[in-house]
Amino acid sequence: MKMKKRNILWMLFIALTLFCIPYTTVSAASNLSYYDYGTKKNVTYTDKQVKYYLDGKGIKTTAPGIIIDGTSLVSFRDVFVNSNIGAEFDYSSSNGVVTLKLNGTTIKFTVGSKTAYVNGKKTTLSIAPRKIKMKSGSYAQIFVPARFTAETLGYKYAYNSANGTVSMTSPMKLYYNGKTVAYTGTIGSVSVDGKAINLGKMPSIIINDTAMVYAYKVFGSAPISAKYNYNEKEGTVTLSKNDVTVKLTLGSKTAYVNGKAHGMDTAPLLVKNLDSGAAHVMVPGSFISSYLGYNYRWDSTLKRSVITSRKEENNNNGKPDGPELGGDDFIPEDKVFLEWNLLDEYLDDYKLIGNTANRKEIKSDEKNTANIYSIIKDSQSTATTETYSIMSTTPFGNVTSNLNDQTLTLHVSNASTNNTSYDLKGTYVGNASSAYNYTDISTDVILNLNQKNMDYFLSLSEDKCTLKVTFFKNYLFKVTAGIKDGYDYITLTGLSKLDVQLIENNYQFILQIANVNNGIGNQSFVNETAESLHSLRNVDSLTIDSNTAQIVIEKSEDATYEVTETDNEYTISFKEKRPETVPSNVSIIQFKMPENVLFSEITHEDRYYNNKFSIYVPGDQRSFYANTFYGYQDGRIKNISLNYDSKNDVTEIIVNTTKLQGYKLKENKGYINVTVGDPKDIYKNIVVLDAGHGGTDPGAVRKLNGKTINEKDVNFSIIYDYCKKIFDAPESEIKAYYSRYNDTKVDLYERAAFAKKVGADLFISLHMNANTKTTVRGTEIYYSDANNSMSKMGLNSQKFASIFLDNLPSAVGTQKRSIFAKQYVVTKYNTVPAILIELGFMSNTSDLTLMTKSSFRESTAEAIYDILQMVFTTYPTGR
Repeated sequence: MKMKKRNILWMLFIALTLFCIPYTTVSAASNLSYYDYGTKKNVTYTDKQVKYYLDGKGIKTTAPGIIIDGTSLVSFRDVFVNSNIGAEFDYSSSNGVVTLKLNGTTIKFTVGSKTAYVNGKKTTLSIAPRKIKMKSGSYAQIFVPARFTAETLGYKYAYNSANGTVSMTSPMKLYYNGKTVAYTGTIGSVSVDGKAINLGKMPSIIINDTAMVYAYKVFGSAPISAKYNYNEKEGTVTLSKNDVTVKLTLGSKTAYVNGKAHGMDTAPLLVKNLDSGAAHVMVPGSFISSYLGYNYRWDSTLKRSVITSRKEENNNNGKPDGPELGGDDFIPEDKVFLEWNLLDEYLDDYKLIGNTANRKEIKSDEKNTANIYSIIKDSQSTATTETYSIMSTTPFGNVTSNLNDQTLTLHVSNASTNNTSYDLKGTYVGNASSAYNYTDISTDVILNLNQKNMDYFLSLSEDKCTLKVTFFKNYLFKVTAGIKDGYDYITLTGLSKLDVQLIENNYQFILQIANVNNGIGNQSFVNETAESLHSLRNVDSLTIDSNTAQIVIEKSEDATYEVTETDNEYTISFKEKRPETVPSNVSIIQFKMPENVLFSEITHEDRYYNNKFSIYVPGDQRSFYANTFYGYQDGRIKNISLNYDSKNDVTEIIVNTTKLQGYKLKENKGYINVTVGDPKDIYKNIVVLDAGHGGTDPGAVRKLNGKTINEKDVNFSIIYDYCKKIFDAPESEIKAYYSRYNDTKVDLYERAAFAKKVGADLFISLHMNANTKTTVRGTEIYYSDANNSMSKMGLNSQKFASIFLDNLPSAVGTQKRSIFAKQYVVTKYNTVPAILIELGFMSNTSDLTLMTKSSFRESTAEAIYDILQMVFTTYPTGR
């Protein structure tokens, strides 16, 4: 009996406890009763009782959400005030007005009314808010439309009809452009060559339809690994990769690519994530990707910026690139040497015009008759545009237009007016008149222009009662000069056809452009070397006055020309053929050999890691070469200087290049010709030799006969001391680049990216192995199946590994083990067939003893060269 009594008491306790818990579950099984103050009726509710979640956590409510006419309503206090949303509120019981405020958004509801106001703007609700008192509750509550309220306050809202639950997701709280923003747009991700980038606390965001990405994480880190610099004081961001430097200024839509201005749709921003407290530089993903040499697309399904490396194009079909020193006809590739773009101060004006310039008519389904009563010059006019307003008491219908010389006629259908003349006294429009056509109930508005060659666009005010005509002058927004089909050219580009008068004065052309805004400003270009433009000497851009621009061109003496015009381009092509002895993808330096010096006595050293190389001529040749190279400069060669080494009695000619370049020396009738260009334009076969570990990373460490042996030192000795002698010898047919040239720790991703930087065909990383079992010995070769596509040579990483395993152990006397596919950074994130050689086991005494012998290291270097020779013979590069 006592036990039964205890059970009854326990059940009562549980029941009371459950009764006191606020509603946090969905129930459709039990009915809900409430009193509706609007209808003044008791209601028995039988539909789903909705539960609300915020960022995955249930919101405790004193009453469940209810569904009326397909719309969920909920107590505004429970879900939007007392939860973590934390909106401010005000409720006036006298007039039933509820006001909610959060993150700069104000919503004003009125109980019983479908009209609400968001930041003062009227909107219509699907269902009116209600005043309700639950039968089980002690006070009345105001229920508001849940989805409308949540989404208006910036929260994502999703309703699951199967179980009657609502999931709300908080907006990101960001701070940029001096404002706190509850970001409710797309949260994006980024991938580079298929690898998802860890963006940390700052995902991509969409601003002005542009995906803005975290600059450092996406572009400054691996695998892109562009050089990244953010100058907080100046508000500038610089990204550099290979020979491209992109400089951005926070808040500016103008970027500078290698010093040339380019317009962007959206300016870079410094965005602070208020949830994490960290600030991040965000840049337009598409723009930066494109100029750093990558393809970009937006995956709308995955909400992801997909960035991929551009594939190198090979158009030589395996044929040689031609003689190193010329002698045959060669037409240089098309190239732009001069590009002046629209100045930042004109971007907003230009984009407004560019986006609306083709709006020459208005289409409307308005049925009422417009009544035109006035024409005025609008206050919206700017320094480069003028707007005129044609006003009606009722909305406009269809409008067409026709510009004939200096008269613009607007034909307004279904419109009446009093025939009136207007003295507008504008810069662009002097006077106007309106005339009513009784036959078809229409009105013609005639605007008489003060200038020729004006352009315009039409627009309507928000209430459609004002027809606006905006006039603007043409824009000169771009000038380019370069080589096309072997000839020099210069092109002027306008928003519409340019009114150009060509004035020829001996070797000087003056292009006088009337009725135009000079959007590129005053600029000057001096062609300092005929290696770039041959016929064009100098180009100047001048602003004569507010309506006139001038382009002044100085040409060479022998150049003839022809002019072509399109809808918006004016081009002068010069018909003087360029010299055809030097391919445009290389530069030639020529210097005389002293009479007492043989070509075989001249040596050289590639210091590619500092973008330079040195040529050593025996003896003190400073006076012989005095002023020969002073000031020498072209697109590849920065400068040339001399240095005399008295200790070795040798004169060093130091050639500093603008970027990493290859070079070759060749004797030519008492002269030395030095051909300089990108490595692939100079060398037939290129390999990167990577000595594993280095600096603070010793790799495997073992002792032999009391002496400590570091793996990094063995690797470096074989690669840099022994391989370098063989690969750098004059008779070598393989150009080798070394990932490190001293005892330095080099980032693994930088090692992998180095192959692309030097234009390598193959990549080899040398390591020494170690194991907990001292009996394990021999050679293993690793590759990555993530980097195993067939190269242009017809070789992949797996086959490359197999060739080395089949030949290297027998050549150096190690045990042959196997090849393995593993995801090491230097092989996985490479761009060419890449292998990692584990030559032997330092944990095995026999292998370790071999590694210490100079004969073994030398034979290993020779074997690596010989096997590579065989690979390049079997799988030729085609160069």
